[in-house]
Amino acid sequence: MKAGAFRTLTLLLGALCAAVAWGQGATASLSGRLIDANGAVITLLEANVSVTNARTGEVKTAVLQPSGEYLITGLVAGVYDLNIPIACCMYRSYEQKSITLAAGQALKQDVNVGWGINLGTIGDDPGQLGMDMRRRAGQIEGPAPRMPDGKVDFSGVWYNVPPPMEVRVALLPPMQPWAGDMYKQLQKLYPQGPQAYCLPQHAVPTALLFPYKVVQTKELMVHLTEATTPGHRQVFMDGRPHPPADEWNPAWMGHSIARWEGDTLVIDSTGFNEVTPGFGVHTEKLHVVERWRRPSLGQLEVEITATDPDAWTGEFRMSFSAALVPKEEILEFVCPENNVDPLHFGGLGWKGRP
Repeated sequence: MKAGAFRTLTLLLGALCAAVAWGQGATASLSGRLIDANGAVITLLEANVSVTNARTGEVKTAVLQPSGEYLITGLVAGVYDLNIPIACCMYRSYEQKSITLAAGQALKQDVNVGWGINLGTIGDDPGQLGMDMRRRAGQIEGPAPRMPDGKVDFSGVWYNVPPPMEVRVALLPPMQPWAGDMYKQLQKLYPQGPQAYCLPQHAVPTALLFPYKVVQTKELMVHLTEATTPGHRQVFMDGRPHPPADEWNPAWMGHSIARWEGDTLVIDSTGFNEVTPGFGVHTEKLHVVERWRRPSLGQLEVEITATDPDAWTGEFRMSFSAALVPKEEILEFVCPENNVDPLHFGGLGWKGRP
């Protein structure tokens, strides 16, 4: 082979090897839009989009944009699983297995997301409603307001901020074996829960993902919660104790009193009946303590500690924050109006016990 031809062949082989090496090292990307069952792009939805490398287990995550678009870059060639967890309730979470990406490929793939339990009814998704209300309120700055006596004033309309999806798990107390077994039986008998029968949904209504209004005076705080029954709770702040057990009829919402520890309001609740939801299976010994703080004008922080020595093996804790939504107001909620759910669930009602 002549020297010139050999040199040319060497250059071509070198270029080919370089191209192969670049192709092997080039990363891929995955992008697209979220589409609802009507074919419309889903916008203003707070969600994370993640892909998992089926071989290595490596996870890459991107935040869904307000426009409904997502883009994940820096993916090596391989097979991936796509996951989009979506909070309650308008849309279902989405998962797709085995998406193959080649080196350097920019794959565009729209995601068709199904309706959740509300079948797409506008305003019937508390998660989406909360996002809309918080977005309308914007960033609210300033110090926490105070009552004439200097105590923090928690008054206002609030909406809870859901925790990140990776920590959003079913919260249950550490139940004794008998209580755990009973809870499993109840989940089989009444998977729809008490709300389908227009009964209270939680012993602490502010823990629900619905808007709630706090009206505070020196001696009494009232919570008005939308979309639940009875929709109100009184917290006595006048120094009274809980009534004696033999004089109190166990109630769905219990009996609540409060005291101050500096700028923290400590709400102490007892007197619950044994079927109050929100804390798994418990007895009438359920005792709930809430610690409220308002670090700024637009922020509320709540920590809950609950105990039940007759049904649990230890205490239960949960915490959440809420954002002030001053442009909103609580709407009337009449659950039994046209409620046909019980007809679909046997019609006997929810008893809270097997």
